[in-house]
Amino acid sequence: MNLRHGLPAIRRILLPIISMAMFLPLHAHAQQTGAVDRARLERLLIAEDSRGKGTSGIAPIMEGLTSRDTLIRRVAVRALGRLQRPDLAAHLVPVLSDSIPAVRSEAAIAMAQGLRGVRRGSPDTDSAGLTVTRALQALNESIVQEKNDSVAGAMAEALGRLPLGDSVAGRRAEHAILTRAGSTLNFGMAHGLFWLAATRRFSGGLSQPAIVLLRATSLTAADTLARRISILALGAAAALDSSTMFAAFQDRDEQVRRLALAGAAALSPGDRVGLVRQALTDRSMIVRVAAIGAARAGNDRPDCGPIIGATRDPHSYVVLTAIDALGAPCGDSAAVVAALLEIIQRKPAGLDESSNRGWQAAAHALVALSRVDSTRANLALGSFVTSRRWQNRLYAATAAANLSAIEPLMTLARDKDHNVREAAIAGLSKVKKHDADSLYIAGLASDGFQVVLASAQALAGSHHPDAVRALLDGMDRLTARRSENARDPRLAILTRVGEMGSAADSARLTTYLADFDTTVATTSAAILSRWTGRRIEPRPAPLPITPEPLATIFLDTRSQLKVTMAASSGGGSFTLRLFPRETPATVARIVRLARQHFYDGHVFQRVEPNFVIQGGGPDASEYVGHPDFMRDEVGFHSHNRGTAGISSRGRDTGDAQLFLNLVDNPLLDHEFTVFGQVTGGLAVMDQIVEGDTIAKIEVIEGR
Repeated sequence: MNLRHGLPAIRRILLPIISMAMFLPLHAHAQQTGAVDRARLERLLIAEDSRGKGTSGIAPIMEGLTSRDTLIRRVAVRALGRLQRPDLAAHLVPVLSDSIPAVRSEAAIAMAQGLRGVRRGSPDTDSAGLTVTRALQALNESIVQEKNDSVAGAMAEALGRLPLGDSVAGRRAEHAILTRAGSTLNFGMAHGLFWLAATRRFSGGLSQPAIVLLRATSLTAADTLARRISILALGAAAALDSSTMFAAFQDRDEQVRRLALAGAAALSPGDRVGLVRQALTDRSMIVRVAAIGAARAGNDRPDCGPIIGATRDPHSYVVLTAIDALGAPCGDSAAVVAALLEIIQRKPAGLDESSNRGWQAAAHALVALSRVDSTRANLALGSFVTSRRWQNRLYAATAAANLSAIEPLMTLARDKDHNVREAAIAGLSKVKKHDADSLYIAGLASDGFQVVLASAQALAGSHHPDAVRALLDGMDRLTARRSENARDPRLAILTRVGEMGSAADSARLTTYLADFDTTVATTSAAILSRWTGRRIEPRPAPLPITPEPLATIFLDTRSQLKVTMAASSGGGSFTLRLFPRETPATVARIVRLARQHFYDGHVFQRVEPNFVIQGGGPDASEYVGHPDFMRDEVGFHSHNRGTAGISSRGRDTGDAQLFLNLVDNPLLDHEFTVFGQVTGGLAVMDQIVEGDTIAKIEVIEGR
């Protein structure tokens, strides 16, 4: 999943939950076997990081499964799941009966992860490997026999995550969870029901007994995490009734109150308005942000008076969310236009000076205005197109595309900033289409990955005579940089070449059969096979993995990161506790880059209230990070509020860009690595706005 593009609408409604911290620490039973065998641990971690390939192979992982050392055994179980190889994951089934609860929990989660790449509904074809049917049967049998509630919770979550193919299988999983739960649901069991509901594992939704249990848990559970995930599951199952919602809105936990607002659409207009007005005065910023979405729920043209009022909230996240919401139709359009114009006109005098604060509201207001009043937006557009601040020009490109304003887009498509140019090219491809092919072809020569990507995408369907040559020239330039992070623009180029080229271009494409990126080599082989009518095999030559002291990092649980923001971005700092026991390769990379000052001076280019903050790359773009990809290290840690993750655009494509979860985001679980948690300075994190600059990231050792 690409974090840049956010989540589908249903996922945006369903974004909380917290970590499975109730499970035993990874090293909890290591002392049973004395000192850790560092050499063996190092071989095991290297084998996982190399995905069981190369000289390390799969042997250290398979040997670790039968180790008498609990730590080694648990690391091996987790590693096997992260390989996502069903042919090997069958070895996890016996581990469900391991004598150590933490190992059994790890095995359940690893089984679901091992089937992560299996397409939902795919037939069970490999009898020797782990099939969905076999996993469902093993987990069903284990959960009803499991005496430890936390382990049963892990098994329930794993059941919910399986790629079940039909309603019969879905009902079997639900029945097993309910049978083990009895009259109450703990966090893990409710989490399993959430996955079943959110991923639509069967028709008809959750059963009535499941809904009754979730409603009771959401209101009475002593565990805050269980209340949150139960509300979330009810929302996913379209079973969040008004009585449960109103009761949950009185909860002492801010995230439960936020989640309760997801049911606003089902309320009568009067009740909804009353609830929204109350929510907009809540002491929690995240509840007030959610209230803006609730104000639009169930009504295509609502009274936007409360939303206009929220543009004067003391917190910038509420303000910017309200401004964005005014870009959709309202019942009182004149008041909306007046409010947006007032925000644009009161932009700070120092808009283009050193301070990063103050420009965001006017830029967002311009885009919102472009959606509701084209005449006034066109009048306001000019000052943004000529602004010295690149972010203003970026928003101008978005607004110009909404307005079909060709001349501003043509100007911005030649901008010196890569992000402005990318947005303008994307806008021109919608407005001017192939009449601007010469600009797209020129964009292929850019050294900005995002510009090349947008240009290649814009050339889809083009018949320009120079397009194929320019595409292949651009491919050569990007490839010469030997950057794995260039995968997206290079694949976009190959897609266009495959559509527009012919066998006459085979010679230039053949060189990519031995590319350093396996995906690029495989794609090139597929194109050549189609052109020549014979099977062409790729011969990829992957770049070597930079060695890291994985065992040393794994055993060092004291180091932290201190993130200090630039004075122009409000200053202040926050501290991250790292998770080396769960994500040693990620922590090793982040620590190394921090010591090399990789992050110093880079920005958080993306801030989505009630979702994430993202940045840390060298060009303020999702598509530009560190050249070398990182392997995913997903595990028990959930994407709860304040956790730090690694942005990626597919499996094992992390490029060292960071994101911080502003709320609990469980739909990111098992997709993105969680490598740390904010333990100090959460208020500083909550004040970060789009474009804020990281002054430095320091490693604090020995604490």
